[in-house]
Amino acid sequence: MNYLAHFYLSNNDKNLIIGNYIADDVKGKAFLNYPEDIQKGILLHRKIDEFTDSHPIVTHSKDIIRDHQKKYTPVVMDVFYDYFLAKNWKKYSEVNLLDFTTDIYKTLFKNINHLPLTSKARLPFMAKSNWLYNYRKIEGINRALTGLSKRSNYPNNMHQASIILQEKETDLNQDFELFFPEIIKFADSEI
Repeated sequence: MNYLAHFYLSNNDKNLIIGNYIADDVKGKAFLNYPEDIQKGILLHRKIDEFTDSHPIVTHSKDIIRDHQKKYTPVVMDVFYDYFLAKNWKKYSEVNLLDFTTDIYKTLFKNINHLPLTSKARLPFMAKSNWLYNYRKIEGINRALTGLSKRSNYPNNMHQASIILQEKETDLNQDFELFFPEIIKFADSEI
């Protein structure tokens, strides 16, 4: 799961949203340096990632793209699943996707003092280009993965991942639609 899914699974809880956003930038036990309610969001993020990474449906999705993406398969699949969430948004939320993403950015900017430096630096770019809302289009996914590709320290072809997304979209969407209700149930039980 990538940003959009983590925010969705935060159930509109401000502190869970903040924790879910910063979790990848907060390593190891550094989460203990944050207020308890934000710690819960960081830990929820980690549990969602663990559940997702070990789930057989997600493993099936990864197997579909593994030959194309190699070691970056998990990263690419997280972004692909955000694409399917954005594309199928109306099935999962009564709130318009644009309104949801706008509210997320407002929440994060209002609480910018709780964000580590890396998360603070990313937020203006994320909001200005509205990454979350643009995940609903192949172009948005291509832009996100091209950015990740450039920031990677190792050779990769994430910048070409949208090709495999278009080729395998039906199968991957089918996996997503089977998996997402399960992660919703899991996240709700953890909250």
